[in-house]
Amino acid sequence: MVRKKDRFWSYVENLDGRFKCNFCQRNFSGGASRIKYHLARVKGNAIDICTSVSEDVQKEAYLAVGGTNKKFKSASSSSNAKESKTTLCSISKDMCHATNSEMCGKKDKNTVDKLLAQLIIVNNISFDVVQTTSFIRFVQGVAEYGPNYKLPSYVTLQRKLIPDLKVEVEEYIRNIKKSWLLSGCTLMSNIWSDVEHRAFINIIAYSPSGVIFLKSLEVSRDKITALYIKDIISSVIEEIGSDNVVQLITDNTTNSESAGDMLISKYPWLYRTQCPAYGIRLLLKEICKEVDWVQKIIIDAKSIVSYMYKDIIISSLMREYTNHKELEHPCERRFSSNFLMLRSILNVQDELQLLVVSSKWKEFNHNEKDIAKVASIIQSAEFWVQGKEVLLVLEPLVRVLRLVDSDLSIAGYLYEAMEMAKETIKQQYDSNEDKYMQIWKLFSCRHTENIMHPIHAAATFLNPAYLCSEKFIESREMKDGISFVLENLVAVEEREDFMKEVQLYRNKVPSLFTIMAKTMLKTSHPRIWWDFCGDHLPILQKYAIRILSQPCSSTLSKGYWNASDLAQTKKTNMLTSEMLDNMVYVRLNSMMMEKFNTGESRNLEPIDLYKPYELPEYVDHEQFLVDDAFSRVVEKVRKNIWLKFSCGVMEGASQPTTKHIGSDWGFTKRTKFLVSVTKNQVIWHDASDEFVGIWLVETSLAMRSCG
Repeated sequence: MVRKKDRFWSYVENLDGRFKCNFCQRNFSGGASRIKYHLARVKGNAIDICTSVSEDVQKEAYLAVGGTNKKFKSASSSSNAKESKTTLCSISKDMCHATNSEMCGKKDKNTVDKLLAQLIIVNNISFDVVQTTSFIRFVQGVAEYGPNYKLPSYVTLQRKLIPDLKVEVEEYIRNIKKSWLLSGCTLMSNIWSDVEHRAFINIIAYSPSGVIFLKSLEVSRDKITALYIKDIISSVIEEIGSDNVVQLITDNTTNSESAGDMLISKYPWLYRTQCPAYGIRLLLKEICKEVDWVQKIIIDAKSIVSYMYKDIIISSLMREYTNHKELEHPCERRFSSNFLMLRSILNVQDELQLLVVSSKWKEFNHNEKDIAKVASIIQSAEFWVQGKEVLLVLEPLVRVLRLVDSDLSIAGYLYEAMEMAKETIKQQYDSNEDKYMQIWKLFSCRHTENIMHPIHAAATFLNPAYLCSEKFIESREMKDGISFVLENLVAVEEREDFMKEVQLYRNKVPSLFTIMAKTMLKTSHPRIWWDFCGDHLPILQKYAIRILSQPCSSTLSKGYWNASDLAQTKKTNMLTSEMLDNMVYVRLNSMMMEKFNTGESRNLEPIDLYKPYELPEYVDHEQFLVDDAFSRVVEKVRKNIWLKFSCGVMEGASQPTTKHIGSDWGFTKRTKFLVSVTKNQVIWHDASDEFVGIWLVETSLAMRSCG
């Protein structure tokens, strides 16, 4: 006989192993017994009492757990008396708090801000945490709960809250894996290592529905061979099902590329691509470093920015003339920042030219050589003409970088975007072959060797919006791409039907391109279009959806972790190997769940490459070794981030040297200070050379204060 469901379930929402109270809206794990104690407001039964339950329901629950009418009335009277007293105390406290806030003004907020700064410094937490959605939601939740909120204990975190979060994460993962039946997924692997020769091999799976962190292994760098990487990725493929994997994107190392080739031999229906973002960054580096006339403009632009922010007086005067528009700062080894820097300068050309001829500028008593050099650059017509030409070359490449560095399914757009960049550079080359010969050769080389793959041309051909556009040109690369798909992806028994359907699609048959289908070209991502409109061509539909659902870049996987981060997690939490794996698994998948649950709609819409402001916002995910860690600190100083450490020079700390890896004058509204970078330190001094603070660089990317 089926057991009758307890009547108290009608007062809560069943969440499969958990329940949500209809009165207080809080979530708890457990069943009917815990529901009764919660509603009865009986303390001491491992569940919080309900603060909003109606008296009749409370009485019903109280009697159900063994209480009597007499005891209920007594408990109710006592509870009401306590609540009245608590309410009066709360009102009194609120009035005092309000009075104190009014008396202290911003002092109270400053106190809280200092507590936050101390928390971040003492616990070695990244500054970026204050911008994360999870941290903001936590702070808002505490504020809404009120001053009586108590932090959970270490045991509660370890044994209850983390396992509960893992349940939510596993539900997210199950839903993602279900979507692989239609879209398949891309496996991305990358290797992080630190100065202590520890290395982590991380593997994630991407699909339009979201990203899943699958595995992270800590190994010695000496053991990382092509065969070792191949065996690890192969085990993951077998675990998730080889039919679910469409594409492999690996690191651009020799071992990773060899491992990828071995995997394709084992799973011939997969394809392996290089990371286009890596190839584009190499191309930007080569153009900025190897093309003499471009390099000269970049150096001159850096001189302008460096001088304008060298002194607070100069920078204030600059803002006065530019209407508070700032100049972008270049970042060492991030060559896309050269484009942003140069564009910011060209945007205020007239203002800067007025600045250097003003009487206030001429009154400066700074180094005459430096001020004359900067003024000469700004007044030079050649700088502005050549600067615009540099922007013309770099802009289409940066736009492609913005595209591929996103977390969207953009396989159907890369070929078209690169053709647009190619056309722009070709036009410049045709106008002046001698000047643009080297840039054209660099572009052609990287285009073939590091950026494009035949699958990208095939994906663009399968993008129906491009097929139906006036700009569509059926190229040899597209035909080669379809040939690649036929030979490597399509099952032998489906090849004839596949090519018949390709021809029907190519001819835009009316049965496929109906009014509804033509309308959806403007409203839906290509993979959505094929899923909804492609039923007349079932074989082509299946492969088109899987190809168009994939990303092009592996930089997505680099924005979530690094070796020192994982090592620090183990060190600071003193976790066992199993607990560490569980912690990392829950943490990284929680980050991905949060990211993709808030941005689902972005992967449903088409991308218009001809409207640059509709492209995904460019975020540089690259991380670098020790020398670039310094440049990031200096960049933060330049962006007016003020940090004043209350620590002294550590015993044995070396004094700042005159030979800096990177140093610059920084400024804030309050003061200015010098950043000196030695081999393993970042040291702050104010204008009078008084010591302010020091950071030690322990690993390639991990920095902490000396407090």
